[in-house]
Amino acid sequence: MSDTMGRRRSVDVGGLALALSDENHGHGWGGWEETDCGETRYAEVLIDVRAHTDMMVSQECDHYLSSVDLDRDTRERLIHSLSSWHFEPHKLPEEEVIACSYILFEALYRIENMQENLSVSLSYLATSLPHLSQLYRQANTYHNFQHALDVLQAVYFFLFSSGAVPPVTILLEDGRTWKREKELCDPLVSLLTNEDIFALCIAAVGHDVGHPGLNNAFMKNARTPLAVVYDDKSVLEQMHYSLILQIMRHHNLGRLLDRPVAGPQFRKLLLGTVLATDMGIHFDFMTEFRRLVEGADFPELKKRILVCQALIKCADISNPSRPYLVSQHWAAALESEWSSQLLLEKHLQLPPSVKPSDSRVGEANSQIWFNNTFARPLFELVATGIPSLGEFAKQTRENLSLWQARAAELIAEQGSPQGGLGTPLTWPSQAPNDFLNAFPPTLPESFRTPDEWPYPVSYHHHHRLSSVAPSSTSSSSSTPSHYESCESSLPSPTFSPVLGPAASPPPASPSISGPLPPRLEVSTQPQSRAPSVASNAPSTSTSVFSITTEATAAIRAAYKASVRKKKSFHRSSWNPSPTAVSAFDQPPLPASAFGRGTVSPAGSPAGDSPLSLSAGSPSTGTMTPSPLTPSDGTVTQTRTGLLKAALVSTSS
Repeated sequence: MSDTMGRRRSVDVGGLALALSDENHGHGWGGWEETDCGETRYAEVLIDVRAHTDMMVSQECDHYLSSVDLDRDTRERLIHSLSSWHFEPHKLPEEEVIACSYILFEALYRIENMQENLSVSLSYLATSLPHLSQLYRQANTYHNFQHALDVLQAVYFFLFSSGAVPPVTILLEDGRTWKREKELCDPLVSLLTNEDIFALCIAAVGHDVGHPGLNNAFMKNARTPLAVVYDDKSVLEQMHYSLILQIMRHHNLGRLLDRPVAGPQFRKLLLGTVLATDMGIHFDFMTEFRRLVEGADFPELKKRILVCQALIKCADISNPSRPYLVSQHWAAALESEWSSQLLLEKHLQLPPSVKPSDSRVGEANSQIWFNNTFARPLFELVATGIPSLGEFAKQTRENLSLWQARAAELIAEQGSPQGGLGTPLTWPSQAPNDFLNAFPPTLPESFRTPDEWPYPVSYHHHHRLSSVAPSSTSSSSSTPSHYESCESSLPSPTFSPVLGPAASPPPASPSISGPLPPRLEVSTQPQSRAPSVASNAPSTSTSVFSITTEATAAIRAAYKASVRKKKSFHRSSWNPSPTAVSAFDQPPLPASAFGRGTVSPAGSPAGDSPLSLSAGSPSTGTMTPSPLTPSDGTVTQTRTGLLKAALVSTSS
């Protein structure tokens, strides 16, 4: 059997090849590629991704219920915190972050007939949410479970503002239920059913699950297994959706997905909502939502999907609409994550797809660019269809004015918008080898089996943040660092000039003094934390090698009669190998690494945000010691020196 190109087509073993072939060109499930004619790479990659995913989801937590057991005072504090637009999840300990996510679903279940419509018990959320939180990569400074909670709280706040859900404070009244009056809701939001609202909240809390701290452009440039499976289309978002489905089925929520009539609609709305967080399709969404507002005759389901997409998109990039200091924290967190990705891209000799700011002026200009390009137009458009979001659009414009004033002040202070080259505002929070604990299919094959690493591995599964080297005050550069929230595949500027040929070696680490910066990650005690998906578990590693080896052997046996043998696609465990993990605890992040002042635990005055329901920010109570304070000078100096040397060497 051969096609028009003279190639042999794989035999139909078990109905696989012909059932999934591509117009008799041999591009079916067997994975024919232009550069790998007749080889089984796609099949092997697919089985590898599935094996890792199954193993990832099957890892159990042993403290599910304890995460939602709070004393009365703590519970009341968190309820009031969730009712404020000045919400700051990055200042909460891990157990309270998980508890907050559960509290929001508790409030959702106070809607009349919510449980009856869903036919699932709230107790299932008490186990699925802690499990979901474990699948968020702890080392990410931005795409972590704190960000997931931030997006969930924003979605709930938008729904409350539009009259679709009760206030979170309803939980302070025992047994009280709440009836939604659709005539009092914003017209478009009134289209949403109880199932739609639940699906939207599930999408919000799970929309970045498994995120490696690397964007879609990296997936494509590195030709990662995940990019192969999803053909470079919304790669990370499709992975997030797949993991959400598996978590739901793992915790008895699968009935929502499998109902004869409502199930397919639930899945379609959930998928469309998660995929909308890909900034690469942002302008397509803007076009469709504008048509909806103008009265286009869309099917009812498409209207509901567009409304959910609008709400999650506004929530996902809601940072510019938060009070200024809260917005500033998230900008710093993203810059830190970008710095780590940039170092990995240089290590792998990939084109840079992110550009961290290299100066205060550059930071301000990046915020101005992102606000003008994405946040402000999005909020203003959505507010035309959902008027209650007008207040958030107003806050976005106010923040834009603050950043513009900040940029003007910095330029005036330094005399020229084109000053000398600066140093990064944030040093990488991770060395390249720290990414070895990321979900393996998000990493290129060659990277997963290095012979040796130039940096000591600092990741420890009881910590959320690897060390970063501190930065000093930088000179001015007005080049914006395109602020690509979430898994953006938008074009990015070229590599930051700070690491260009003219860059000078980074300055020595200054001593840490003064108040602590906003907390990006929270470490917990080993005895109180369930095993992390990135923890060191040799037995699990062995099982994954066994599973994937057997699966691949079966695939090859089926195809060997007609397909040339290909070198096995490498499989490494989700967990780092025992020898790869250093005995050191994770070095913490110095305060100066973010080049910012501290966000006060009390937040800004109530007048700072017209949306705050309570003065200041009650989210934190007393601020706990930050893991960002150096505790081991030897380890910090070692990694700092190596990271600096790596950054400088890339320009030589």
